[in-house]
Amino acid sequence: MAFVLVGILHAQVVSTQKHEIQSGETLYSIARQYNVSVSVLMELNPGLQADYIMAGQKINVPASAQQPVNAGQVTVQQSQTPTRPTFKTKHEVLKKETIYSISRQYGITEQQLIDANPFLNGGKLKKGTVLNIPYTETENQEYAEQQRRIEEEARKPKIQMYPTLKVAVILPFSRMEEKMSVESQKMVNLYQGFLLAVDSLKQRGYSVEIFAYDESGSDDSFNTMLNRPSMKDLQLIVGPMRPYHINAVAKLASENKIAHVVPLSNDLSLVNDRPTLFQINLPYSQLYSQVYNRFVVAHRNENIVFVGMNDRNDNMTYINDFKKTLNDMSIPYKSVDIAEIASIKEMLAASGHNVIIPSSSSLAAFENLCKKLDGMKIGEEYNVQLFGYPEWQTFYAKQSKNLSKYHCQFFSSFYSNTGSARTQQFNSRFRRWFNQDQYNGFPRYGELGYDIASYFLRGLKEYGSAFYENLHSYPHSSLEFPLNFEKKSQTSGYQNRALFFVTYKTDGTASVR
Repeated sequence: MAFVLVGILHAQVVSTQKHEIQSGETLYSIARQYNVSVSVLMELNPGLQADYIMAGQKINVPASAQQPVNAGQVTVQQSQTPTRPTFKTKHEVLKKETIYSISRQYGITEQQLIDANPFLNGGKLKKGTVLNIPYTETENQEYAEQQRRIEEEARKPKIQMYPTLKVAVILPFSRMEEKMSVESQKMVNLYQGFLLAVDSLKQRGYSVEIFAYDESGSDDSFNTMLNRPSMKDLQLIVGPMRPYHINAVAKLASENKIAHVVPLSNDLSLVNDRPTLFQINLPYSQLYSQVYNRFVVAHRNENIVFVGMNDRNDNMTYINDFKKTLNDMSIPYKSVDIAEIASIKEMLAASGHNVIIPSSSSLAAFENLCKKLDGMKIGEEYNVQLFGYPEWQTFYAKQSKNLSKYHCQFFSSFYSNTGSARTQQFNSRFRRWFNQDQYNGFPRYGELGYDIASYFLRGLKEYGSAFYENLHSYPHSSLEFPLNFEKKSQTSGYQNRALFFVTYKTDGTASVR
């Protein structure tokens, strides 16, 4: 019976004996005879070439075919491929046949035929003599490649599937507060949204166990919770929020290969050397290059005008890098200061599309720019669109008219589209389940919890322990947070690089792409 070693934890000194290679034997057949891998034989025989061994050659092999070569074997897996016979076939010599003619018949050399039949001396063959016919060089190469693939497949870690998904949600719920704070309301909303997603998945046959922990207590109580043996059996941890707690959970998750989702921290070093950590929220400075590239795809053939707002919230790093990107791609643009905004008419295209980009994300700057443009009737005389910032989604209550009038477009890593049927259905379901609405803020934490559960639980259920290698293998439609994870480095965890482009229409609705 043939076996293949799947993995070795560590090596030790091995007792060996000599094996004299017989005609027709290969390194692979010898390895099977001693229940070891070819790589072990190579280690025992430095300088040995797998594709060039000869009959009569003596090599080192394990002292006993029953004795394991190395200590600490992870797994021994029975090979599904039967052992190959030493020779391909037998040939009974016919009248007038020669070593040359038989060699030609089977596609081998005369020397190969002689090596497989040591009694031959190169003379005439006797009729009726039975000869061993060795494999051709091509057949040996194909067999060697087949064995290499078998061993490579055997070394791959076995995928573990999860009949029941075990999840911990660790957030500052602050249960001991007399009156729930705004932050506590948001954390509770996140958990509630998570529960709604789990309920939807259970209706599709998922089995999920959820353990909710309040991290608002002392560090001692937090550490006691984290040291429970059951924590090592989780497949997913969401949270916590406090930096010290994040560090402790990240260590546990990395050591036990638990997917660890940190919803809100935008620390740039968060994923460093934490291969199972997923960072949802990145600072926008990490996403700017994607903003520029998507903008170019949408607007490269349009008339682009930057407006310096002279506002304390001016983001000149963003604007300067934006201009540099356009310069590098030979895309023309114009610039004007808000103090000289009257001259913008000379910069706008009378026919065609104009895109105006202010340097500030503040409400005051937005109102000031729209007031100036209104005074010059820019929106009436020109086809104009304003391109702005994530903060613009918070302006809708006060500036819905201007957002629609100027077809305002902005980028964001989250957006709750209250006008979509799907979001409305979620809000209605949320209200029925919990007898309340989500806290009215940005982002909407109930939708965030729903997106996290939908994405991660589905992936872990479908791909098991191979989830990390299949992050882009299944489509995911978010309510609020688009999710597109990429590794920051070879040894790091994953950062969410997804972006929405949101555009307001004249009827007050928004398109989200």
